[in-house]
Amino acid sequence: MDLELRDRRALVFGSSSGLGRAVAAALVREGARVAVVSRSLDRARVALDEIGADVALRADLTVDGDGATAVGAAASAFGGLDICVINTGGGQPGPILSTDGADDAAYRSMLRPVLEVSRAAAPYVTADGAGRLVYLTSRSVVEASPDLALSSVFRSGVHAAARSLAIELAPRATVNVVVTGQFDTPALGRFEAARAAATGSTPEHVRDEHIEAIPMGRLGTAAEFADVVTFLCSARAGYVTGTALRIDGGAIRGF
Repeated sequence: MDLELRDRRALVFGSSSGLGRAVAAALVREGARVAVVSRSLDRARVALDEIGADVALRADLTVDGDGATAVGAAASAFGGLDICVINTGGGQPGPILSTDGADDAAYRSMLRPVLEVSRAAAPYVTADGAGRLVYLTSRSVVEASPDLALSSVFRSGVHAAARSLAIELAPRATVNVVVTGQFDTPALGRFEAARAAATGSTPEHVRDEHIEAIPMGRLGTAAEFADVVTFLCSARAGYVTGTALRIDGGAIRGF
């Protein structure tokens, strides 16, 4: 199946490692022109060289203006922008009652930059009538988790913003949310280590608990995740908008 991504111009935030990098690499393989973004320009340049991307950019999405500047830089380099994949950092793990003082940092990490980047990218991705905005979130959007309470609060805000944008930008762009399950990435390893330290367990035990809760019986791979996101970025997904698509191995129990 031809996804019709050749020469499409894509900007992928948080793409020097993990799931963001896998998405950028998949878009490159499909022939898209891709700008990779990291808080470290050196890491962005390494990713560019290793996956064959076209542009490396530095942006810290917790800093006001960095996201919009990256959008402008990518659009200037490519002469426009067709696809924007928005991938942000997370917040402090833990329940609401134990994360007092972390609210502002979580907002600045997960929700504020999404609004900034969306507003900056909208004029570009709607220009030719076939743009794509894709937001990478977490299962906390659709399932309450005391371990990720602030993520539930602010990533749910991302979901709400994306749903509004799907209406605002139609029919000139599609807007979708990806609900991310457990994937074998460095970010999951860091979360498991933090949870193990907080509970007196071990990272290996925490991972075993994660896998036990997944009906597919394993963690997902970054490549599996990237394939689905790449489809959402493609011409084949032109009638898919306003959705929250779960990629979780069946782990979310709700309807």
